[in-house]
Amino acid sequence: MIEERGRVVALDDTGIWVETVQRSSCHGCAAKSGCGTGLLGDFWSRASQVRVAVSPQAHASVQLHDTVVIGIAENTLASSALIVYLLPLAALVLGALAGQSLGTEIMAILGAAAGLIFGALAIRLYSHLNRANPALVPVFLRLEREGSCSTIPVTETR
Repeated sequence: MIEERGRVVALDDTGIWVETVQRSSCHGCAAKSGCGTGLLGDFWSRASQVRVAVSPQAHASVQLHDTVVIGIAENTLASSALIVYLLPLAALVLGALAGQSLGTEIMAILGAAAGLIFGALAIRLYSHLNRANPALVPVFLRLEREGSCSTIPVTETR
């Protein structure tokens, strides 16, 4: 399970809205103070909010601005990344090859662009069709109380 910490920004009847900050991987580097990539990562980092379903007993203990840990399965992340990165690339190459088979370089370029657009639309369709798939949404793992070393694990029943 891949875990991410976030802050609770809203509560609703059956879930919570968690805000996580997306950062680049440059924050662990020894040369981060003299590197422009880390500074750009700080500049472009942004917060994202995701709704996470929570069991009723865990929902009672969660308050606004609490720190929570959410997670997603490794195989879900790996397969999603494979689809998101590989599908447009494969469609681009296939479009370029189809365009090149028509004989001119401009047709290869147009075929590549059409393949890339087709790949992006296919990902959009895949995302739309799987938006309610419970295997693809993050799950609530635990609540972390400020100022203490202990965490409150919560078991989800599915």
